[in-house]
Amino acid sequence: MKFGLSQITVLSLLSVTLSGCVTERTYSGTDVPVVERTIDTNAAARERMQLGLKYLSRGNAEQAKYNLDKAVDYAPQLSEVYVALAYFYQTVGDVTRTEQAYEKAINRRDASGDARNNYGVFLCQQGKFDRSEKMLLAAIDTPKYTRTASSYENLGVCSRKAGDNAKARNYFTMALKYDPRRKTSLHDLIELAMEDADYSSAQQHLIRYHNILGETAESLALGIKIERELNDTEAMKRFGILLIAKFPKSQQAKEYRANMQ
Repeated sequence: MKFGLSQITVLSLLSVTLSGCVTERTYSGTDVPVVERTIDTNAAARERMQLGLKYLSRGNAEQAKYNLDKAVDYAPQLSEVYVALAYFYQTVGDVTRTEQAYEKAINRRDASGDARNNYGVFLCQQGKFDRSEKMLLAAIDTPKYTRTASSYENLGVCSRKAGDNAKARNYFTMALKYDPRRKTSLHDLIELAMEDADYSSAQQHLIRYHNILGETAESLALGIKIERELNDTEAMKRFGILLIAKFPKSQQAKEYRANMQ
């Protein structure tokens, strides 16, 4: 699907040995040192979290859950361990527990914009559009959050899914202000303009798409449709020639040849 922007990344696996620090003192009246090892619980939690996600990527849900539960035991105050747990539940299809884990994630003091963005995407997938919009906007408002363009694009995709094309258009436009190379935003603005029968705007969006991202079989097929609606036969033929020349084996090229007969 189109949500692409802000998924959980499985970090490279660290050693499973628990990190710790050593505190030294001496027994009373002697020079014999007393050595104590205290566990860095945050580091231990992250190691367990990474191990759990690696097991999950290999299809071993039992070991994944065991290690993720250990991560929560070590550092229940860390938002990221609940995001990882939510990802686990989402992967195995437990919708209720996914939402519960995300709620815990965003209610931790260190909750990140990524946590809110991922939760917003999940809520949109469940058709909870109003809550999704609030969560994605909260991600954008999170201090030091850097994936603003991705969240705006997610807002656009979700708004379009909810049937609010005007809001979707505004969000895609905002995404492109932060990152002019957002492919989904550029493509969906073309389609939205075509749905509104605003073919001149669709034409301008397509020009921008080609200038920034280059031509694809899909974009050239869109060009053919746009020029057909604008009654520009020559432009339509130019797009057709490019489509056959650059993407001769594409489904779009096959359909174009069939329509020519």
